[in-house]
Amino acid sequence: MNQLYDYHVWANERMLDHLASYPSVFTKPMAGPFSSIARTFEHIYDVDRIWFSRMKESSEPAGGETTFSTAAEAKKAFTDLGKEMSGFLREARSGDTMINYRTKEGVLFQNTLSELVTHVVNHGTSHRGNVVAMLRTAGYGSCPTDFIYFLRDNPST
Repeated sequence: MNQLYDYHVWANERMLDHLASYPSVFTKPMAGPFSSIARTFEHIYDVDRIWFSRMKESSEPAGGETTFSTAAEAKKAFTDLGKEMSGFLREARSGDTMINYRTKEGVLFQNTLSELVTHVVNHGTSHRGNVVAMLRTAGYGSCPTDFIYFLRDNPST
């Protein structure tokens, strides 16, 4: 569970570092599920915060919609959230811990902490794939963020 989340943090940071080399592309309007790459990362970040709030079984709201104007700004936000969430996961009793949470509509669900982490990681992977497609459609290159590259970059994990 921790390794999987560490991968998510690494992949977001790696993609945002790559995007920093194309500053005008980050907020440029593009076709895709979101109107820009910035909006895609804002969505990933907001969803990460919502799920982290649910993992903590917090009654405090996760916050409103985030706005990033640069890849560096997004990277800082993701890094800060990643540190907080990584610390929480390392202190968690077990990935089998059952988490009770409500959807935005108020419907009650229960999943293990490990299942919720897996959902967060898969959600991020899906939308980073959208970013790759947006970059390629606009004529830019991407960078590999596959799990195997994370393992190669982090052999001790």
